[in-house]
Amino acid sequence: MNYTVTKRNNITIIKINLSQATREHSKEFKLFLVELIQQEKAKKIIIDFEPVYYVDSSFLGSLVGGLKESTNLKGDIKVMNLNPAVKSLFEITRLYKIFEIFTDVEDAVLSF
Repeated sequence: MNYTVTKRNNITIIKINLSQATREHSKEFKLFLVELIQQEKAKKIIIDFEPVYYVDSSFLGSLVGGLKESTNLKGDIKVMNLNPAVKSLFEITRLYKIFEIFTDVEDAVLSF
């Protein structure tokens, strides 16, 4: 599995264990994320991109799909540890307007 899940204060933290989050992983990620939301009722989710240095549009689409699923259940998804290239992509695609971005897990947890 390319993802590690931990819980903290009723918040689900997903660490993406990939250097490149691409189309090859996007379908698996979306299924994984939707399953957490629907079956485990995860409403507060933080996605940690720390080891990721490249993300493509397919993977971002899966992330947005997960956010839609989450907001349908009155939940939210926040992201953290974006490297400069990934953060730039969030800015270019304006995803920074729909995902709160954090550099520290403490700040991300407290934001809920």
